[in-house]
Amino acid sequence: MQVNQSHEEFWFDENRWVISYGGAGSGKSFTTAQKILTRLVSEENHRFLIVRKVAKTLRPSVFQLFKDVISTAGLTSQFKVNKSDMTITNTMNDSMLLFFGLDDIEKLKSIQGITSIWIEEASECDKGDIMELNRRLRGFTPYYKQIIITFNPISHLHWLKEHFFDNPNMTASRYKTTYLDNAFIDDEYKTEIEDIRHYDIQQYNIYALGEWGVLNTNIIYFNYKYQEHTTDKTVDDFDVLHVGLDFNIAGCVVIVGGEINNTMHIVDVIISHDTQAIVDDLVRYADKKVLLYPDMSSKARKTNSSRSDLDILIQAKYKIIRLNNDSDSNGRVRNRINAVNKKLADSELLLNTSIKGVQRLSHALQSHAYNEKTGEPEKEDAHIKGSIDDFTDSLGYMIGRRYPIKGQKTIIHKGT
Repeated sequence: MQVNQSHEEFWFDENRWVISYGGAGSGKSFTTAQKILTRLVSEENHRFLIVRKVAKTLRPSVFQLFKDVISTAGLTSQFKVNKSDMTITNTMNDSMLLFFGLDDIEKLKSIQGITSIWIEEASECDKGDIMELNRRLRGFTPYYKQIIITFNPISHLHWLKEHFFDNPNMTASRYKTTYLDNAFIDDEYKTEIEDIRHYDIQQYNIYALGEWGVLNTNIIYFNYKYQEHTTDKTVDDFDVLHVGLDFNIAGCVVIVGGEINNTMHIVDVIISHDTQAIVDDLVRYADKKVLLYPDMSSKARKTNSSRSDLDILIQAKYKIIRLNNDSDSNGRVRNRINAVNKKLADSELLLNTSIKGVQRLSHALQSHAYNEKTGEPEKEDAHIKGSIDDFTDSLGYMIGRRYPIKGQKTIIHKGT
């Protein structure tokens, strides 16, 4: 078989969990089918389970894919295809493929002797379904047992990212590929993928670049362009730092920027447990002049002591930047959003996405959307390690006061 050399490491991986994700046209599904077919030919008595969320989507997708791969490999005479039961059997060694939908999980519980599993379009699936499949893969086999998961990363809020990428205890192998990793892609399809950037940047990020995003046309920060709003500046390039702060227990988000010729460069992001932890974390900038742009509602909130969050910052002798028209207000949400979008439109807000924390801010800008029912920016309840709106709120406090919409001014409250 002709195979993509860029997928070689994936091909020989024997880990129990193998994650193959990325953009469209990357060849990840075709390579997965090739890998499974190779095992079906070279290893006896396999019972490979091939699943998607909905059973009726199997026949025109992965079932047809395996028939094509078998035919291309010149092995049609060696396999028996049962179209009604959707099984494919190697008549030489009794290894077989079984195709099932997860829309009836109870049927899967009756299947015995599963030796490996492929979950195609896993972003369609619930976490409970995949955990149940993991429990079905048990018992002694002479060959390695494996669960392969393939998908496009449509949302960085998806449980797949939390479970397989952000979980420090997860030992899954992860392989990201895009259309550029597919040696067999035709020029016409390549052009179609690249043209997505001209009409839908969200889909381009997901399906061309293989980046985590969200399929939502109601994006708040619509002017943000992942590939355009970039900088290579770091904290070391600035003597003065502008710091936006959003307060939450276990998920305070600190956005750090430096200014050059009216352009704000985001050069660091810190996630702190609480307000006192923010003060401790900001010590790393002791040789800099630091201006803070906090959530002003922190004046009335106490997250870790008898002092308010704002009092903790003031007593640590930081300079607090406030809105002139109401020193205890964050201003209108709409004004902060407009201020950020204006800086993006003018290419005067740039992110150093080589820094891990700034990558999370980038994802938030790409995916934070308006609630379809209320028309307000979506809010989240869980703030551990920071949620989407924690990142955009923190940025908005800083940009909205540093570059206020016409009619608003800012003042500096010096720490005591």
